[in-house]
Amino acid sequence: MKRPATTSLFTLCTLASVAGAADLTLYTDGDFQGRPLNVVIDLRQLGSLNFNDRASSLVIEKGAWVLCTEEDFGGSCVTLEAGKYGSLRELGLDDAITSVRRRDEVSLGVFRDPETPPPGN
Repeated sequence: MKRPATTSLFTLCTLASVAGAADLTLYTDGDFQGRPLNVVIDLRQLGSLNFNDRASSLVIEKGAWVLCTEEDFGGSCVTLEAGKYGSLRELGLDDAITSVRRRDEVSLGVFRDPETPPPGN
């Protein structure tokens, strides 16, 4: 039986939290306090992780992230570069972030059978 996508997503975010390997960390309170949510993948709906409209501060370790006020990267969106943002109030995002994605797509590579020669050979 297949597990729902939210379970897998929750597991992935939990593993990132345990490993401390997040590109983006959202916090429920200002100044990096409160419950953290470590993010390593695009999330179309933070509500599936019980984090919809809860972020008040964040840290971006790598890359640039697009933070949006509606599901599926809709509504008002703001792009932030790597850095620490102790308050999201000035950006109009305090307790308003619903979806997040990387600004630039991440290539995960091409997966193929190791016995098969690469194309063109």
